[in-house]
Amino acid sequence: MASVTDFLRRVIREPLAHFLAIGLVLFLANALINGDDAGPAGETIAISEGRVNQIAESFLLLSGRLPTREELSSLVDDFVSEEVGYREAVAMGLDADDTIVRRRMRQKLEFLIEDDAAAQTPTDADLQAWLDAHPDDYRLPERRALRQVLASTDKRGAAASADAQAWLAKLATGADPSNLGDGSMLPAALPLTTQEGVASLFGADFAAAAFTHAGEGWFGPVASPFGQHLIRVIDSEPGRAVLLAEIRDSVHADWTEHRRNIARDEFHARMRQRYNIRIDWPAPWQDLSTTPDPNPKTRPVPEVGE
Repeated sequence: MASVTDFLRRVIREPLAHFLAIGLVLFLANALINGDDAGPAGETIAISEGRVNQIAESFLLLSGRLPTREELSSLVDDFVSEEVGYREAVAMGLDADDTIVRRRMRQKLEFLIEDDAAAQTPTDADLQAWLDAHPDDYRLPERRALRQVLASTDKRGAAASADAQAWLAKLATGADPSNLGDGSMLPAALPLTTQEGVASLFGADFAAAAFTHAGEGWFGPVASPFGQHLIRVIDSEPGRAVLLAEIRDSVHADWTEHRRNIARDEFHARMRQRYNIRIDWPAPWQDLSTTPDPNPKTRPVPEVGE
């Protein structure tokens, strides 16, 4: 009995025992005050009326009707579970060094910056100034209407070019083009079309020949992936500059996108000034370290994640 008493006395005198006892008392006190299910910081999760309306409106957009009381209750409960899971994950540091989370947070930040810049409504003077500064981006290209006769290489082989030459001579004397040529899925005639549009059907070489030809009447043969063509320009419409009233929506969209880009770039430039940036380039890319630092600082920089 005496040995047990002596043992307890020695334990009580040990500093480690004091430390463990204090820790146990603090643990029990925390459990009594906060409960076993307290969150990362005993936080309150409050779902506002506006948030509930937002959840209901999202359901309406997806399903075309408002949710029932049971459905809304389930949706709100799911939102609470999502919020609890998010806070617990952040408290555990699961968001750190996660590429997807990092990119998503950066995107949300940039969206806020860009949306603020896009909220500005441009005046007519703003849009006209943009149009004047970028005339080639909006210029209407030349368009030409064409007629063509095909000598198919699939059907005629090496004789396609000679046959096309013979047909050209007939066309020069007034022959009906409908009675000449090989049938195909290609259109025999095109309405006023841009060079890009013609190229999408007949190929770039055919389109270039059709849009550089300055004479009248039939000409060719012009080669394409389909064979040898005889071409006639029926009508043409020269390219021209456009008025703002004709393309206001397009200019407005481009002006707004430009404002978004400027706001985003300026924001990143300002934010970078708040940080000391150091890059330790691996050996194969040591030459990149000679690039001037846009934000030189002298104090040491902690590594990302430290």
